Amino acid sequence: MSQSVTKPDEIRDSLDEDALDLFWRFITERQQVWYRRVVEGQHSPWTDDDILQEYRFTNVYRELDPGTQYVIQNILEADASRQDKIFNVMLYRLIGRLETHDFLGFQSLDDFDAAEFEARLKHRRDELGETVFTGAYMVSGYNQMGSSDKVENIAALFDELTAGPEFFEQVLAADSLEGAYDQIRAQNGFGNFLSYQVLVDLLYPVDAYDGESVLPFSPDDWSSPGPGAQKGLKQLVTEFNGFDRLAVMRWLRQHQQEEFDRLGLDFPFLETEEGDRLELSLANIQNCLCEFYKYHKILHSNGRARRCFRDSEARSGNELRSIYETAPHIRVPERSKI
Repeated sequence: MSQSVTKPDEIRDSLDEDALDLFWRFITERQQVWYRRVVEGQHSPWTDDDILQEYRFTNVYRELDPGTQYVIQNILEADASRQDKIFNVMLYRLIGRLETHDFLGFQSLDDFDAAEFEARLKHRRDELGETVFTGAYMVSGYNQMGSSDKVENIAALFDELTAGPEFFEQVLAADSLEGAYDQIRAQNGFGNFLSYQVLVDLLYPVDAYDGESVLPFSPDDWSSPGPGAQKGLKQLVTEFNGFDRLAVMRWLRQHQQEEFDRLGLDFPFLETEEGDRLELSLANIQNCLCEFYKYHKILHSNGRARRCFRDSEARSGNELRSIYETAPHIRVPERSKI
């Protein structure tokens, strides 16, 4: 029996008009903040939106986040095997701080030493007094690794992960993006959110593979909406009439330009190195939905975001430009041309 196909009009009719308009206006203004700050070199505040001034929201394009550029430039572009790159992306995303991964250095599966790994993390935490792990997001439980010390648990987790090459070969042999996700999701410490973040990292085009990615899939092939994205979808959808969250996300991905035009929004798209417009991918839509949920709840006084924006602690526009200037496969316009 063949499955019914959801028509785009059916999805559009299920969306709350005011919430949908707010979604597009929010992501446009967030991207304009980046544009004014980095491309035009303006000083803060970069927006009249009080919420965007006060609270921290990730970039509309995930690849504009400095942490993601660290993954691309220092892990995916490394002269190493695909297996080692998968391992380092998983390690980096679980730790969540580029400073920590940079301190540890690129890790090789062949000579990974869990005891040395643990000792270096403890040295950074206890003797240097540095923050080792991110506080930006929660990760899946790893207390079952047997210790009350997070560093010891993480070291045990990665010791277990590197015990054999089967896992990494299975990820590379997956016949679909969802299949690769399922392999990552099955590992200790990697829940829905974190597994998808690792997966998306492995899909960025890099010069090391002549514009191809570690995994032979596109970020538009499939997506797993994390907890925040699911909450964002609940603000948009009045009723799921026989279709799933992914269908709604695909609709947003496929109709973004129509929606910007409908609302008269000048969304500053990124461009490829060739000067072509780079639309928001399905992976970026997933990320935007999570940020939209945070924005929506603040706007309607239903809660606050976990992290406030501190201009004094933020990177300057020039610092960000220096990161993007070496980023493969995206182009930031010259300020003199604005």
